[in-house]
Amino acid sequence: MNRKTLSVAMALTLALSTGTSVFAASGNSGSLTQVKQQKQDLEIKVEKLDDEIGQVIQQIDNNKKDIGKVSDNIENTQTKMESTEKDIKSQQKVFNQRVRAMYINGVDSYLGVILNADNLNDFISRLDNVAKVMGFDKGVISNLTDKKEELSAQKEKLNSENKRLLALKSDNEEKLSKLKSDKNSQTALITSLDAKEKELAAADGETSRLIASAANNVQQIRNAAPRITGSNQSISRGGSASVSSNAIVAYASNFLGVPYVWGGTSPSGFDCSGLVYYVYAHFGINLPRTSQAQQNVGVPVSRSQLQPGDLVFFGSPAHHVGIYVGNGSFINAPRTGRNVSIDPLDNRSDFSGGRRVR
Repeated sequence: MNRKTLSVAMALTLALSTGTSVFAASGNSGSLTQVKQQKQDLEIKVEKLDDEIGQVIQQIDNNKKDIGKVSDNIENTQTKMESTEKDIKSQQKVFNQRVRAMYINGVDSYLGVILNADNLNDFISRLDNVAKVMGFDKGVISNLTDKKEELSAQKEKLNSENKRLLALKSDNEEKLSKLKSDKNSQTALITSLDAKEKELAAADGETSRLIASAANNVQQIRNAAPRITGSNQSISRGGSASVSSNAIVAYASNFLGVPYVWGGTSPSGFDCSGLVYYVYAHFGINLPRTSQAQQNVGVPVSRSQLQPGDLVFFGSPAHHVGIYVGNGSFINAPRTGRNVSIDPLDNRSDFSGGRRVR
């Protein structure tokens, strides 16, 4: 028995050993039912808040990426503007030098160049050359005009990008402020929930036995399944036969005890959909990132037809998701303040359906 299994067993033993005396002190099953309902109501509130905060964090992350792109665009635009200004100055310099040379030589117009011809051949030659110079000058002027218009458009675009950047920054700050406010609200909810959970854990021997049974079932699955750890290479998805129920449950159980982290998608910390996303990705199954989006993949499964490895959802649209492990229980990253654990499905009145994606 490894250290993680031993610690789970000790916790379950403690809960079962204290259950009788506390339950007797509670007086009747009505108060236990009331505690269960209060716990569930708080649990759902916290999960919804966690889900909302997770979405805000994702939006903030997307905003940061957008800001980075805008910053790159502004830098590139500025570089183009500087290059355009150099081109304009260079072309203007050439034009000015030619006009100055004509003035110094006593000719103040193209007509003067033609009229100063010595003979007919010289006149024709000068006329041809003037036509070429005029065409060139006309092209220079046209190019200067185009460059100026382009520069003006680039400046306008730059101003627009700056406004967008400021708007994103303002939106980002507002979301951060809301996140802090939500976090403060959640702290109060968690404090209340922890007290209810302690009361329920001591009184509810039935739930403890259900969790113990599910944990034992998971351990049997781990023992029977091929050794699956985070260091294994992901299995390519080649149809439903390539991923077994036991393989999914066995791999997910590696993360029991990992803390809940908003937006977490790695063994250093998971949120509910992040755990599901990470586990299935190991087997080459690319799921959407959020619980709401995951609720639309695969095929629907009724409660009575759930199999280990199926996804179970709570709320519609879903504010929570987990992986069914059998024995009426599921593995999940519950909420802030808790770690990845096995919880009973029967305690959840907000169960909204299962999905099979293997």
